[in-house]
Amino acid sequence: MATVTEPAWAGEAARWYRRDPLGFVEHAARERGPVFRLPDDGSLCVADPAEALRVLHDEEGHYDDVSDFFHVRGGRLGPRETQVAIGRAARATLRAHLTAHRERLPAVVAEMGEVSEWPAAGRAAAYRFLAEVLLRPDSPPALRELMAQVVRQDVLIRPGGRLARLTRRAMWARVVRALAGEVRARRAGSRPGGPGDLLDAVLEVTPRGTPAPQLAQVYLLLFRTSVAPVGHVVAWTLLAAAAHGVDLATVPAESAVRESLRLWPVAWLMGRPVRRPHQVGGVRLERGDSVSVCAYLLHRDERHWPQATRFRPDRWDGPGPRGPYLPFGGGPFTCAGAVVARTLATDLLAAVTEDARLEVRGGRGQPHVAGIITPPPFRLHRTPRQT
Repeated sequence: MATVTEPAWAGEAARWYRRDPLGFVEHAARERGPVFRLPDDGSLCVADPAEALRVLHDEEGHYDDVSDFFHVRGGRLGPRETQVAIGRAARATLRAHLTAHRERLPAVVAEMGEVSEWPAAGRAAAYRFLAEVLLRPDSPPALRELMAQVVRQDVLIRPGGRLARLTRRAMWARVVRALAGEVRARRAGSRPGGPGDLLDAVLEVTPRGTPAPQLAQVYLLLFRTSVAPVGHVVAWTLLAAAAHGVDLATVPAESAVRESLRLWPVAWLMGRPVRRPHQVGGVRLERGDSVSVCAYLLHRDERHWPQATRFRPDRWDGPGPRGPYLPFGGGPFTCAGAVVARTLATDLLAAVTEDARLEVRGGRGQPHVAGIITPPPFRLHRTPRQT
């Protein structure tokens, strides 16, 4: 039998990781333990609970204190105080909209009809509910239509395949240019001052001299994280309930969403750039290295989550053995909109399941992993329950 050399294995591992990152990290954790290198960039993947929490909370100052979320073309929008202010402003704006308009969710769900294609239907529902707070109604109609196209054409999701990536990149650039124009117009005061939206929230807390394209990119990232994760969480919940024989009508929607986020965390892999030499899990790290905490593996650790691969909303009903729970990140870099996203997903799921019989068809493919974990396509048949 031929011996596989290390370079050959490294190349095969990299291809495996690109093709099936979740399958790769599961295999690597079984074979190598809870701390191992990822083959694409050499980042140290951490799935040990104690080490993971130490990395995320970073009480010793070993890691860069600026979130990767704010990486934009031309640099990184900072400082950290500005990033925190943006997160708080976005969270407050979205929470106020949810509180004031949650009674509209049943009507949003009704627009899906009896048959809907998921996960696109979930993203579309989240967008319809949030549209006016994402971009206020007095914004240019062409820009509002462009943002609707971003959702319809799945620009929120990083596609596989070179042609799809090029198409998405071109659309993304077009949207950034249009949003940068709107930033300049609002700064100049040439737009009527209607009720504030997410773009206003970003503008109000960032320095006046921040380049308009950078603000446009940050807004677009906030737009994406306000829509796609909510739709995906609901989609994963529907899919998991069907696969494990759980009747969602008999389960608290909040418990079902929490369990879905355990199995399929939004922030499944959280990278932290190293700025000071230290050790993690016995591995020496130098400045310029990177550590990636894997919530996906932490959430499926049988030592802390009995029947870890099963969808069991009942595990959230009361006290019980639980491990680290980091569906939106952890430590100071937890997603600013985590609570709002989970609340909206819970309310949307409740509206989908209310007085309805659900049947899921399809959804047996492999998840698409690019930033967030996208469920495989499935069709939802939703019919009124007989009274």
